[in-house]
Amino acid sequence: MKKQAHLLIPLTVCILFYWISRRSYTLQAGELEGVALFSLFMGISNLIAFFVPLVLSIFYMLTSWLMFGLLDETYCARKLAFALSVSFIPVILNCLIFLAVLYGIHEGGTFSEMAMQRPIFGLGIMDMERVGYLFWGGFYLFFILLIRHEFEMGFLKATGIALLPTVMVVMGRFLLSII
Repeated sequence: MKKQAHLLIPLTVCILFYWISRRSYTLQAGELEGVALFSLFMGISNLIAFFVPLVLSIFYMLTSWLMFGLLDETYCARKLAFALSVSFIPVILNCLIFLAVLYGIHEGGTFSEMAMQRPIFGLGIMDMERVGYLFWGGFYLFFILLIRHEFEMGFLKATGIALLPTVMVVMGRFLLSII
């Protein structure tokens, strides 16, 4: 099971990110669908969306490796890859809900009209940002708990390994925005 999860879950997330991007562009296409530049931009954006989960996985693997070193803990890439893969399960659920919302929206209207539609569970496009925060919170919670379980360490160390690199990136982004 661990080997399949290690491979299937990240691949599933990549496919779902691609699918969300593709559906989003389909809703926006309208009159632009025949324009070559729009089609090129759509293809590039869809390809980038496919690779976002892979880049996130690499970020978490590398920064966790650094955090393990800083905290003097034994690092095992296989255990961490498993913990990271399983942690993406809430993100998969978020993607599936987002796809349901996107496929429930009627095509052909303006963005304002599409944004007002609430096709699934009373959720619309504009609600998905807040919903996404909840599921990404689930990702971090799973990541912390799985690091704690897989590496048999305390909750604070597992939390530091899982959250500190992301907090540092967010703080850096915030500092750059006020400069």
